Amino acid sequence: MPRIKGTVGCVQVGDDYGFTRVIEQGTGNEELFTLWWSGVATPENPAIHVRIIQSDWVSLLRQAMAAGLPVTIVYPDDSNLVFNVQLDSN
Repeated sequence: MPRIKGTVGCVQVGDDYGFTRVIEQGTGNEELFTLWWSGVATPENPAIHVRIIQSDWVSLLRQAMAAGLPVTIVYPDDSNLVFNVQLDSN
């Protein structure tokens, strides 16, 4: 699976969606990622463990944005739906 490492440009969250924008280290390219969106690949009423994971992702992204720390986003080859969020030290 592809991954991108960079700084968080924004985090947008609503009751049925979550998005983030990452500015790639080295290139400055910006990528928009879907954390979740009820219109695509997310059940209308996801299990509680899914909501906890989504909340953890938002917490990591907010922390990274506030502290200027890089994150690594892992996603499928054919989609911008996030598979994994990692907070990096530098």
